[in-house]
Amino acid sequence: MSRDNKAEGLLILTTLIWGGTFAVIKGALIDISPLLMVGVRFILAALLAWPILLRAGNSVPSDAVPPSLTNSRGTSNMFRHFTPAAWGWGFVIGLGMLLGYAGQTIGLKYTTVARSGFITYSFALLVPFLQLLLLRKKPGWGNLLGLLVVFWGFSFITDPADSALTIRELGPWRMLNMFSDVAAGGLNKGDMYSLVGAVGYAFYVVLLDKATRVVHPGAVTILQMFFCGVLALAISPFVESSYLIPTWRLAGAMLYLIVLGSVLALALMNWFQRRLTPLRAVLIYATEPVFAAIIGFFVFRTGMSSREIAGAILILSGIVVSDLWNIAASRRASRRNRMLST
Repeated sequence: MSRDNKAEGLLILTTLIWGGTFAVIKGALIDISPLLMVGVRFILAALLAWPILLRAGNSVPSDAVPPSLTNSRGTSNMFRHFTPAAWGWGFVIGLGMLLGYAGQTIGLKYTTVARSGFITYSFALLVPFLQLLLLRKKPGWGNLLGLLVVFWGFSFITDPADSALTIRELGPWRMLNMFSDVAAGGLNKGDMYSLVGAVGYAFYVVLLDKATRVVHPGAVTILQMFFCGVLALAISPFVESSYLIPTWRLAGAMLYLIVLGSVLALALMNWFQRRLTPLRAVLIYATEPVFAAIIGFFVFRTGMSSREIAGAILILSGIVVSDLWNIAASRRASRRNRMLST
């Protein structure tokens, strides 16, 4: 198996784990308040990741560590990589994590797993535009086309009607009614929080792609979880009525979220995303809301209306079209450069 194929397979496993977290979080919110959950989850995840990643420090794939961060024998020393730069990146990425996970977790208290999954995944289309803002990398025409298709999809998600969808309602002109649909209650409180979370995740992905090229991925994994957890616990008393009811259900949920959804999944993402372009990574992450919707259906027996299904298909299609367009444009530019150099 090639290194790229291995990286792709592990990132698909990551999205499967994350798809499961939507149902796990929604079930656990009966026993714990959202920000308290985020804080406890990531504080414990950081503590668990510390010895695991320290022990694995010398066995991290060599191409997952920036060349400047290896010693003369080619191995990495995890203690040495908790540099000021790693602490700085960990704090900044932790802020993006907090916005993303807090939005998602609070949102799941008020909306369905499927709606949360597809709304949250809209972060993928925000990535190219944030790259323009933060990295001065201009989005392509495909990104703009994808944005229109995603808005088309959101016009179905925000439609408050509960009748069966007809063919005459499929046209893109329905986007003109989207804001009036929102005003009429087409987006509930949970959907709005999920949108906030999507913005946080977009910042997280862009910053992570930059950070793992200059600091050790294991070190930044620990630090971003630590800062996310500390900040969540710090603001919890001021923005929510915190509660925690010790139950076996909560214990099982936190075990899944901490061990699989945080330590393993974030470590795989940090170590192997850098082997792929951000666009290829986004394509793989497209499976996450699908996994979330399927798992949510079996756990809570909540399906999707015809309008939600149509919107979900368009949201995913817009993001995939955007990415494929950019990949094709990149390949054309590469061919032109080769022709000019010969």
